[in-house]
Amino acid sequence: MFEAARIRLTAYYTGVLAAILLVLGAGTYVLLARSIDREIDESLDRALAQLLRAPVREVVAEGVPRGRRFVAEADSEALSTDVFYVIVGPGGNVLANPSSLEEDELPVAAFVEHPGEARDVSIDGTRYRLKSAASMTPLGRVTFVAGRSLETRDFQLRRLTLAFAAAGGAGLLLSALGGFWLAGRALVPIRQTLEAQRRFVSDASHELRTPAAVIKANAELLLRHPDQTVEENIDQVAALADEAAQLSRLVEDLLTLARADEDRLPLQRETFELGPLLEELVRDREAIAEARGLDLAAEAQPGNITADRMRLRQLTAILLDNALKYTPAGGTVRVRARREGGRWIIDVDDSGPGIPPALRERVFERFYRGPEARALPGTGLGLAIAKSIAEAHRGRIEVRESPEGGARFEVTLPAS
Repeated sequence: MFEAARIRLTAYYTGVLAAILLVLGAGTYVLLARSIDREIDESLDRALAQLLRAPVREVVAEGVPRGRRFVAEADSEALSTDVFYVIVGPGGNVLANPSSLEEDELPVAAFVEHPGEARDVSIDGTRYRLKSAASMTPLGRVTFVAGRSLETRDFQLRRLTLAFAAAGGAGLLLSALGGFWLAGRALVPIRQTLEAQRRFVSDASHELRTPAAVIKANAELLLRHPDQTVEENIDQVAALADEAAQLSRLVEDLLTLARADEDRLPLQRETFELGPLLEELVRDREAIAEARGLDLAAEAQPGNITADRMRLRQLTAILLDNALKYTPAGGTVRVRARREGGRWIIDVDDSGPGIPPALRERVFERFYRGPEARALPGTGLGLAIAKSIAEAHRGRIEVRESPEGGARFEVTLPAS
């Protein structure tokens, strides 16, 4: 799918660039052709003006000298060396043809009938531009035809076309290669997002399937014994309640992450002290810590923070629950809060097995569970939710080695 999209993007980009280059090339060609044509027409007009002022008998007899003025007027110009002329008499006969052009291929009649017109003609395989003017002379009505070869013009335009085609082709090839590479780079984040979404849906389906299967199995068991009381099926009813609660928690976690992805995680900010919040969380877990033989304590510097109290409680509870879950009997769990400048730092330390450096980034991925976690209950969404809550507060969460010997989760939040 992505390779096809990459090829399409490259084709669109190259096609647009080709169209732009084609328009620019055509525009350049037209402008240059018009400029050359204008210069040729002006040189023919100047030649005809000289011929009209010259004494026709002498011109017929001796020709017009090249490279110097033919007439004595100060404003007269020399006849250009690349311009030739033909003089046609009243009867259509050629009076002068100094350049010895093939007279049969000259449209003499057309010039006599329509003086003043410019025509492009081919004589002996060479293209010329001819222009005529008529005048009454002692020889009668004489038509002067001035002409100029178009070989130089056509050569310049051909060379421009070839140069533009070669440069444009090379440019398109390089741009296509560059566009293909850029398209691949541009599609990397999309590919990663789609792959993460695919994994998320797959993992969510797997996590939802287990409680749904348990609920279905127990419900079917109850339906097979409609005459029995609740007391007689208390185990099935308890299993239904437990799995329904687990399913509800999982759905709520998924909704929290979905809102965080859309930057719609609701925050009800208020100003409160961190110390009482941490003490409350520790007090609620003292029974669990005592049952597991763990030393649990909280320390906090005095001071206020502006944040969503419930979300911050949820974040810290996730970290504390993880620490209690993975710390072996006889270990310690500490939660500390300190202020540094305009930031609050909350540390949760434990003396558990810790987290290898290679896995410290992955623990915040959704549904990821390390080797130590797979044997314990859980969904693998807790740390992903904790990270989302920290980022929603414009903060961050990091994991490193703890002075207690296990893992330290460090949450940094703005104080206000």
